[in-house]
Amino acid sequence: MKMENPLKINLLSIWDKYLFFQINRSRKALKLFGNANGYLIFQVICWHYALILKKSPEFDYKRNYGDNVIKLWEKFGKKGFNFKSVLTYTLVSDLTGLSIETVRRQVFKLRKGKWVDYSVKFGIVLTPNEQNNKLLTDVFNAKEVESFGSFLDIVEKRREPNLNIM
Repeated sequence: MKMENPLKINLLSIWDKYLFFQINRSRKALKLFGNANGYLIFQVICWHYALILKKSPEFDYKRNYGDNVIKLWEKFGKKGFNFKSVLTYTLVSDLTGLSIETVRRQVFKLRKGKWVDYSVKFGIVLTPNEQNNKLLTDVFNAKEVESFGSFLDIVEKRREPNLNIM
């Protein structure tokens, strides 16, 4: 007898909690970045750098704890990330569905806010100043991790015993 996936069985009871998590996360991010386009673009930039961070020889999968990741993120934020992987306006446009001109305008605003830098050679480079980096890691990310943990607790409570859905 084939067991049904508990996410399918419990989808509605989990999905509304997931959407609530996303709505609250987005609401806080909109306050931080001013508009949905700026937030969406910044999210793509952070995702790009999270991928670079994971490929770093300093990243230790065995010690992939939040504090270690935050420390490494802050270290790279000060000394710079690996620029071999260039994040272009075109790539951000493709990932977000926004026009290249919208991406360019929003990156300009992020530059003025001291979140990123841009050059044709290096593309969009995450360069948060000290204050922005602390705001991102110590405030926004801390609340985000706590909220996501609460969501995962809800998912865990709805799964059947001995069935690994994660």
